[in-house]
Amino acid sequence: MKTVIFNGSPRPNGDTAALIRALSAALPTVPKVIDAYRTDIRPCVDCRRCWDQVGCVIRDGMDTVYRDIAEADCIIIASPVYFSTLTGPLLSLMSRLQMFYTAGRMQGVRLIQKEKVGGILLCGGGNGSPACAEEVARGLLRAMHASCIGTVCTHRTDTLPAAEDADILAQAEALGWALVHQFEENTGF
Repeated sequence: MKTVIFNGSPRPNGDTAALIRALSAALPTVPKVIDAYRTDIRPCVDCRRCWDQVGCVIRDGMDTVYRDIAEADCIIIASPVYFSTLTGPLLSLMSRLQMFYTAGRMQGVRLIQKEKVGGILLCGGGNGSPACAEEVARGLLRAMHASCIGTVCTHRTDTLPAAEDADILAQAEALGWALVHQFEENTGF
């Protein structure tokens, strides 16, 4: 079971990382974590070359990520919630998924063959709402042909860090187990 986790957190040991660790504990294999704050991936520049040719003209770390997405069985989007949405660097990285959309829409080519299962991990605090972040994450999962089977969200990290929140850690681990179960059900393993 190949799992790719897109991590939109700037903090290597913060709340999002705690949820990623809890979810990963349930997985049978070590997931590949793509850290949006520490990649050499540039955002989409809307050059529109992918409108009439398959692929992206930008040559950077996204080439490997495209392969990881195509081969993945499970995809997770994990992010803090900033101003009610995903973090800027994560959105910047994910803007490069435009290439998948245009291949299908403009050229009739489906670049991702394998259907996947997906999940969302969100962390935040304050008085904003995580609803927009979840909606955006669900759209990004759809772009990677991953059906979202669940969201785990803590929206009180300003008063209770995720690493100290036994309930939210249990929810993240349960999402990991649900991904494994859905993968096994889909593949017959």
